[in-house]
Amino acid sequence: MKRVLLAVVLIIAAVWQGAWAAEISFPDGTSLTPEVISPQGTPKVRLLWLPSEYGVLAQEKQLARALAAHGVESVFADLLDAYFLPTAPSSLPKIPAESLGVLLRTVCNDAVPCFVVGANRAALLALRAWQAAQRKAPLRHTALILINPNLYVATPVPGQIARYWPEVTRLNAPVVVFQAELSPWRWRLGELVRRLQQLQQGGSDVLTWLLPQVRDRFYFRPDATAVEQREAAAFPAKLRRAMALIAPWMAHPRHQPQGGSPTFSEAQKSSPAPTAKKAALLPYSGPQYGDLRLKSLSGKAVSLQDYRGKVVLVNFWASWCPPCVHEIPSMVALKRALAERPFEILAVNLAEDAGTVRAFLRAHPVNFPVLLDPSGRVIKAWRVFAYPSSYLIDPQGRIRYAAFGALDWAADDVRQVIETLLATPSH
Repeated sequence: MKRVLLAVVLIIAAVWQGAWAAEISFPDGTSLTPEVISPQGTPKVRLLWLPSEYGVLAQEKQLARALAAHGVESVFADLLDAYFLPTAPSSLPKIPAESLGVLLRTVCNDAVPCFVVGANRAALLALRAWQAAQRKAPLRHTALILINPNLYVATPVPGQIARYWPEVTRLNAPVVVFQAELSPWRWRLGELVRRLQQLQQGGSDVLTWLLPQVRDRFYFRPDATAVEQREAAAFPAKLRRAMALIAPWMAHPRHQPQGGSPTFSEAQKSSPAPTAKKAALLPYSGPQYGDLRLKSLSGKAVSLQDYRGKVVLVNFWASWCPPCVHEIPSMVALKRALAERPFEILAVNLAEDAGTVRAFLRAHPVNFPVLLDPSGRVIKAWRVFAYPSSYLIDPQGRIRYAAFGALDWAADDVRQVIETLLATPSH
């Protein structure tokens, strides 16, 4: 009798797994067979995980297995593999929106509450999937979960205004946004939420959850800190809690906003702001921000105006940012080499507490002032979207060159630019 019951259970499980093991066909003839991680028994909730620029991750499947213990079924659709696309940021916009819509409609079929998960640049896929599916009919019992979403068309060079994909301002959906605290995007979270909500009729309902003391990609970073490892272990519980919190906004049908969703070709016309392919010191064409007033680590009030007549390197950094740490020795060497010249470096820290900064500097001593920006006021005002970001200011107080990414500040080409600025008259 026990063997018969066991066989029945196995058959039921196989039938349930087979519901999503079937091939899904898209309008362009492409097809894929999703991978499913199911709980024992009937699922209470379903997640559709979309691949990011890092592909389908083993760490996300690990999160899914932890969620399965609480009745959550996870469906993984490797769209990059289906479309023979490399694992890269440039591949994601090439996935047809129509295919994304069919995938969402197939997986999120009103059987159980359903959440579409898009991490990092996969947030764009989540928005496109939602809007393509919504063109067919209103959506209900479905929501989006965006993890550290990067919805910029391209990361702008310093001073440029970031452009969001058009889908951001044409969304009518319940949305959960998880944002790592130790990230320059953390300071743009309010702007992103406003854009998601800005429709006059049918704007999105957005729940935000700030994850303290962790960086972007915290749950799959090879250099994860002990805090990030603990946060990764606790993340399934936070995902379940967020799903419960957004549930009241999932019951009523979500209609497509007036004006519809942008097509891929329309999004392409929204040309990206200029972006540097690699770290480089480039002529600056953005706005002049004027003064910079902050307190140093020692408590002294520091103003950029105090350095008029000197060439100043303003460097935005954080101790948790590996490229920032990598370039510090060359900055120390540059300051030492120009010690007798009218030159200074002002290192603006990204909102870390003074104790953390002091502990870091004991291991990585510097010979220039370190300034604290606890509220992120200057970071936002100077349009810093990536770390490190640097600005070179001439003796008249004008920003002349900028870069995002780590540089070798002792390199000959960089030194030549600085020498040119040092020769600039101060009036």
